[in-house]
Amino acid sequence: MNSGDSLDLVELRNHKKFGKIVSPFRIFVDKHSSFTLSEPIEQFDFAVLCVCISEHYKGNRYITPSIIYRALTGKVGDNDANPSKDQLAAILHSLKKLMFLKIEMNMTDYCQKLDCNEGNSFHILSPILPSKIIIETTINGKASIVVQLLDESPIWQIACLKNQFLSFDAKILNVKNQNNSKMNIELKNYVLRRIVEIKAHRQLTPTLTFDDIFSKCRLENISRKKKLDARETIVKFLEHLKAENFIKSFELIKHGSSFYSVQFTYSK
Repeated sequence: MNSGDSLDLVELRNHKKFGKIVSPFRIFVDKHSSFTLSEPIEQFDFAVLCVCISEHYKGNRYITPSIIYRALTGKVGDNDANPSKDQLAAILHSLKKLMFLKIEMNMTDYCQKLDCNEGNSFHILSPILPSKIIIETTINGKASIVVQLLDESPIWQIACLKNQFLSFDAKILNVKNQNNSKMNIELKNYVLRRIVEIKAHRQLTPTLTFDDIFSKCRLENISRKKKLDARETIVKFLEHLKAENFIKSFELIKHGSSFYSVQFTYSK
């Protein structure tokens, strides 16, 4: 997909009256911007976006990278928890991607045929994260960074129209003695969202495959050792979720000599 190309999101494939319902959309960098995107949106970016959406929903219009870091890692309320140099760089890079990337989506067909948005059209063009970064130098020479959230994210507006959003207490992400590298943050946030989704839709099978996790977190081509480290992170996180009674149990499933998936149970 080239920058600016339009695609059709298939909302429904076989509606009994209207057949296939689609919503055209495109994600692109404004051609008048000096920002260049050298890599695709990642799970880390989505996790940062979710934090910003949550803060805006709570009424917070000014947040800091430390607030974002604490929500990403579950260290909510711990004022001494601040991102390292590498973690701060990852958060700021993610914010810039979300600020400069725009989305245009036309859900008019969906809204009018399914009586969503009271049957009114919905066509939006907006930065994925309407915001700006304010950097000030304090007296002692250190940079003070504040993120101003200017408006609702269009991703949140679309989710509200469809009533398709999930919630969880970010504190559940805080695993003791676990390194919060960018990879581990991605893995924990993605696995938790999948578990919350499965718990919310009981018809879904409570199974996560490692292939899916590695694919969604763009870890397919990392070394064997890093994949072992990633799997260890996932297992430790699941042990934490079990200890917190977020899930009842889990089991690693093998195909041949390789670990293939995780099956879990939960209170319904």
